[in-house]
Amino acid sequence: MEKAREILPQQSQDLFDIAIGKLTPGTPLREGLDLIISAQNGALICVGDVKAILEIGGGGFRIDAPFSPQRLFELSKMDGAIVLSDDVERIVCANFHLNPDPQLVTAETGMRHRTAARTSAQTDAIIIAISKRRRQTTLYRKGQGLTMDPDEILLSKGNQGILALQNARSNLEKTAVRQSLIELDNIVTVIDVTNLLMRYARLIHLAALTERYINYLGKNSGLLRTQLDEIMHGITDSFILSIRDYATTSSGKEARKIAKALLEVPDGELTSEKVMETLGFVKPMAEEDRLAPRGFRVVSRISMLDEAATTRIIDEYGLLSEIVSDSKEGFGRLDDVGLENARAIARSFTQLRSTL
Repeated sequence: MEKAREILPQQSQDLFDIAIGKLTPGTPLREGLDLIISAQNGALICVGDVKAILEIGGGGFRIDAPFSPQRLFELSKMDGAIVLSDDVERIVCANFHLNPDPQLVTAETGMRHRTAARTSAQTDAIIIAISKRRRQTTLYRKGQGLTMDPDEILLSKGNQGILALQNARSNLEKTAVRQSLIELDNIVTVIDVTNLLMRYARLIHLAALTERYINYLGKNSGLLRTQLDEIMHGITDSFILSIRDYATTSSGKEARKIAKALLEVPDGELTSEKVMETLGFVKPMAEEDRLAPRGFRVVSRISMLDEAATTRIIDEYGLLSEIVSDSKEGFGRLDDVGLENARAIARSFTQLRSTL
């Protein structure tokens, strides 16, 4: 999953990822929030951007004491906000009265949540509002709110995400096997390529959503992260290689840019036309038009070849069809590539079809 993160675009919900990291199960802040919720208290807590927070309010008590869950709980019994340092190491002040700009538009109706939304819009702080009546925690950043689901709901969503990922990975593998066969036969069409790339993009989008639930669960995520990493193993590399096979440029660097561009399109909105345009094809193409793969993805299946060796072979032959043609003549051109074990590589390629 780590490689997938490198090509995923920054999304609006990433606003909350830093905030979530500070209050996942097992963190001191989360322990303090749980104490407040279990006592059926309400609270308004500001984390970070202390200077800006202090400039839009007044009153309260300067604490400047080390943070502890118990201190947070006791201070929540007073009215007003509790202000914490960005690293949540210190309690700056308590019973602080926030006065954000009332002209800032918010859909919130309750006084506490309205104040939280406006304060987050006016500062870079993370604002946490705990509803006394609903026993619900809402995070605010940049004026946007995110209601935290209970762990049991997050765990259910995470398990559902893993199940969906397993099904999507299985379908992708079937599509990839078919793609390899028609590539070796040189009968690939536009719809074959776009269908494959859209499946990769859909899987990575789903993995990112599932990982968010796992991150929210923190230490309570159990085996979900291990399952996610196992499902996503090799997916990003195969996605990049597939792009290098068909993009107008075969550069690995450009392929990563194309991957990011494809993933910027919301899940479900990626079309065949958009895929071809992103690959660099200027003129519209019909779904039945033929495309010639370079062979990056197929050749990379030979275990003895690393990325550099695969690239050298593709640079020599240019197209997968040329490699297939030379295989019928004993791979005479493979000796020109300058790789060790050329005969073993030739044998592995010849046997490749039987392994698909």
